[in-house]
Amino acid sequence: MFQVTDPGARALWGIIIILLAGLLVGSWLNRRRSKAIGLWLQAGLAQLGGRTSWRWVRGMSSGAQITIEGANRPFGRLEIGYYLLTREFPLLWGIELLRGRRDLLTVRGDLREPPRWQVEVVPAAGDLRRKLAAQPDADAFWWEEGSAGLAIAGRGEGARAAAGKLRPFVAQYGPYLRRLSVRPRRPHVMLFLNLAGPEVASSADLLRALRKGLE
Repeated sequence: MFQVTDPGARALWGIIIILLAGLLVGSWLNRRRSKAIGLWLQAGLAQLGGRTSWRWVRGMSSGAQITIEGANRPFGRLEIGYYLLTREFPLLWGIELLRGRRDLLTVRGDLREPPRWQVEVVPAAGDLRRKLAAQPDADAFWWEEGSAGLAIAGRGEGARAAAGKLRPFVAQYGPYLRRLSVRPRRPHVMLFLNLAGPEVASSADLLRALRKGLE
């Protein structure tokens, strides 16, 4: 029977076993999480209409991307994706959690009627607000306080009215919101939302609230 007597070798084998165990358990957790999020999203896609296609992002344990061509108004085309933390490597997973990262849901969409205005909803104390404030045309933005520590900015004719229509969505999903951008250039809509919260309600409610805010 093979035995390891050298302390250094024992430590090395211990590390290898821990890493392999973490890889197996983390991969299992992510695959289960990926399947659950996929089923949650699938339940709400019918209202969007169009032609839907799915693809994995580097495999099931990393996430998936859904493309919808010919979506119902106000959209024309949509890309919905979800991206999971690296649970396969516990140390890296821990670092991601400490940095405030979470499983992420993204929505990128082209509207049938592109807006002439721009509205941004970002964390009031985050890097995105500082980047917007540092742009050469930053003076064109007005700023308002939003719920859940968010800031709402806009520019262009009609931006304030558009921001008002989006406020119910921001109020409901604000604790998980990393960015919501509606703008003239493509993609016209960009939404970044932390998961582990929004999926306690139906994805149909989330997508319906977003559509209502954009109509």
